[in-house]
Amino acid sequence: KDQGSSLRMHWQLCLNLMGSSSNTVEFSGKAMNEKEDVIDVTLTGPSHVTFLYVKTVASSLFGRYELGAHLAIEKGDLEYLKIKGGVPFSKVFWFHRCLCLYATARTNKTKKKQFKAQAKRIHKELTNALKNKNPNVPHHASLLNAEKAALAQKKNQDVKKLYNDAITMSARG
Repeated sequence: KDQGSSLRMHWQLCLNLMGSSSNTVEFSGKAMNEKEDVIDVTLTGPSHVTFLYVKTVASSLFGRYELGAHLAIEKGDLEYLKIKGGVPFSKVFWFHRCLCLYATARTNKTKKKQFKAQAKRIHKELTNALKNKNPNVPHHASLLNAEKAALAQKKNQDVKKLYNDAITMSARG
């Protein structure tokens, strides 16, 4: 049941990204309907984690950063921040969560500290993965370094250089 549910969520994310659904961050379409299938995704376990993952990725890619940040803050899910090693999507999940948190911290001045603190925790996990020579995170860490500098309102030239470095690193793969 969990595998089928997980596949439907990923497939609906793909459909949303391809423009086959009229929604961007709401999962309703050919593969699933978030409002009807919500019973499965509100529980803990694999379905819950998958739902948070696809919802966060969609929020990040469609520029709905505040929704992604609220998923990271309100849901808590500290046990999923501790996912290390063998789960292939964990670093991507961390990256999109952190990106949403940094972007929201820049625009939401009332809860800036809350978003920034959570982003720092996730950013630290990705930095540690980079130090441990994980080949899948340098471009993520580079972009998050630029976002962190922009949030700290560093000199415009320094931030621009960090973004350019992140773009160069991402282009290399």
